[in-house]
Amino acid sequence: MAKQIRIFFVTDIHGSNLCYRKYLNALKVYNVDVGILLGDLTGKVLIPLVEKPGGGWHTTLMSHYTEATTQEELDKLKKTIESLGYYWVHQTPDEFQCYKSDPAEVDRLFKELMLKRLKEWIALADERLKGTPYKVYMAPGNDDHFEVDQVIEDSSAIVNCNNKNVMVGEHEMVTFSWTNPTPWNTPREKPDAELEPMLEELVAKVKDKSNAIFNFHAPPYGFALDLAPELTKDLIQAADRKIHVGSRAVAKMIEKYQPLIGLHGHIHESRGAQKIRRTLIVNPGSEYSEGILKGALIVLEKGKVKDYVFTSG
Repeated sequence: MAKQIRIFFVTDIHGSNLCYRKYLNALKVYNVDVGILLGDLTGKVLIPLVEKPGGGWHTTLMSHYTEATTQEELDKLKKTIESLGYYWVHQTPDEFQCYKSDPAEVDRLFKELMLKRLKEWIALADERLKGTPYKVYMAPGNDDHFEVDQVIEDSSAIVNCNNKNVMVGEHEMVTFSWTNPTPWNTPREKPDAELEPMLEELVAKVKDKSNAIFNFHAPPYGFALDLAPELTKDLIQAADRKIHVGSRAVAKMIEKYQPLIGLHGHIHESRGAQKIRRTLIVNPGSEYSEGILKGALIVLEKGKVKDYVFTSG
């Protein structure tokens, strides 16, 4: 008899220390067999904590001027920055001015701090998951630099499932990190015409496609999971208009092969689930900047999706 598989699926935590720790804790809380964390893993913002001549530090955080005058206030500020998924660095006024005039050096520092936090995450997982029954899979998303792959690969407890076919119980799972183009020119994005052959090559690794899990970061175009606020030319979000922004190549793969389930992220606002013929597609959404871990608890049994529920906490 096929064993029931309980999956906890999370995506788009974007560097939030708080959300990552909640994710590791949730594996035990929800009594799951498998944890899947699908990009975007890393943050987007570097916050300089600039020393003040008279003592203390100052910065601009979320468009607000912020000061810390004591070590206690500084530690609290750092924790807030980390919970938001941002990175921080101590700088003298001279260092701040030098970096301000050298974008390449800022990029180098950002990548260094980004990889440092991810390595800390992997070390924490290796410590926490050792000797536990949980099978944990992780993959980058379109926002994540290519150096991220090796950091995950070095883990003793987490499997880097990117661009691979792995077994989740009796189900084959293929994972794809790339998305169709975004306004932000992220590291892993290509036109759908180029994504389609990449996806075909990946899906070809699956023997039993009707029983498979398609763990694709981009949601399929034209369904409930890919609606995002329309943007102006200045990248300002419209308050009352949403448009479909998902991948046509992903939609084609799902409609063509009809896997058991599609796991998606990328569009934080489009939390939901929908059927595409026999395939259930799921996007747990993301509120990482609020420190809220959104997820989906999915139960597979006897070749079917027995149940699913969205989680938030």
